[in-house]
Amino acid sequence: MKSQRTDEIKGFAKKVGFDVVGIVCSDPIREAESYFERWISEGFQGEMKYLENYGERLKKLKERIPDAKSIIVLGANYYSRQPRREIEGPLSGRIARYAWGKDYHRVLKERLEQMEGFLKDKYSSGRFLSCVDAQPVLERSFAESAGLGFRGRQTQILNKHFGPWLFLCEIITDLDLEADEAKDGGSCGTCWECLERCPTGAIIDSHTIDARLCISYLTIEYKGIIPRRLRPLIKDWVFGCDECLTTCPFDNLSKETEWNEFKPASGFGSWLDLAALFDLRSNREYERKFKDTALLRANRKMMLRNAAVVLGNLKVPETIPTLIEALEREVPLVRVHLAWALGRIGGEQARRALERRRSCESDSAVLEEIDTSLRELSVDAGELKV
Repeated sequence: MKSQRTDEIKGFAKKVGFDVVGIVCSDPIREAESYFERWISEGFQGEMKYLENYGERLKKLKERIPDAKSIIVLGANYYSRQPRREIEGPLSGRIARYAWGKDYHRVLKERLEQMEGFLKDKYSSGRFLSCVDAQPVLERSFAESAGLGFRGRQTQILNKHFGPWLFLCEIITDLDLEADEAKDGGSCGTCWECLERCPTGAIIDSHTIDARLCISYLTIEYKGIIPRRLRPLIKDWVFGCDECLTTCPFDNLSKETEWNEFKPASGFGSWLDLAALFDLRSNREYERKFKDTALLRANRKMMLRNAAVVLGNLKVPETIPTLIEALEREVPLVRVHLAWALGRIGGEQARRALERRRSCESDSAVLEEIDTSLRELSVDAGELKV
């Protein structure tokens, strides 16, 4: 009976479109929880304060479904090949692959609702709770226990059929289901590519990421001023980063997704026009443009901050007028990075713009950035004269 029920659930999950499915007992994985607590104690979560109250949130989750026995762990392959560069010219920034199409939270939630509908019809006495990121579930550990793959050094689940490109979600239930045994999904062996290739050195040890150094964290989660020393390392990543995934040998196992919602044509694809971002003058315009995509995880001022950093790294003089105009009207967070970008690009036009802004700037952080950029421009000019 238990085996038949489990097979029916897995069969429907595949019918709905999930690429991988496994089932585990809902008992906590103590090793994973201990590791997470140590990770938090080291401060590696940065400003993601919502991660710090994991224990309290888990307690509330258990109150919602106190007799939980099983967790159905589901995975969706979101890999799409890199399309040709949609935006001609050098003024574009890269987007992490997970955000090329529609917002995966919405997409997976719709499929989970189909799963829940099936489960409630089939097992009316059961209780079910769907999770897509928002619940305190250490999903990668559960996915590993369910045989969906193994955790790579860069902490992602690596699957022998789909590589590192899986979205994970779960359904917690009080049904007693047959748990899968963790399979030998492979290992990183002697490979340390992700650690060696990470631009900022955010992967500080096997299975340990310091989010405060991670480009994905800095461009998506972090709301403050990006440290100066990290800005050049961001290169042309305007939203997220895939370096530790594309350098992973398991990337060679990737297959094109069958989920149309995750394909580039369903969203903004792999590149953003940076200059066009500065044409979005209000939060409403910004939210309207990026509606139904994961790009809204970063608000307008964060995205303009990111765009300024990328333009500073690209060092294209033709962008100076756009940067100068934005410097006169944007909020301090954006102005700091615009001043840095102008200093990076350099030239007389950029120098004059920074001096002009300095005469009327009231924000201390922006003033500090302008002064630093002007000093660096003076040094560069002196070196050129020599």
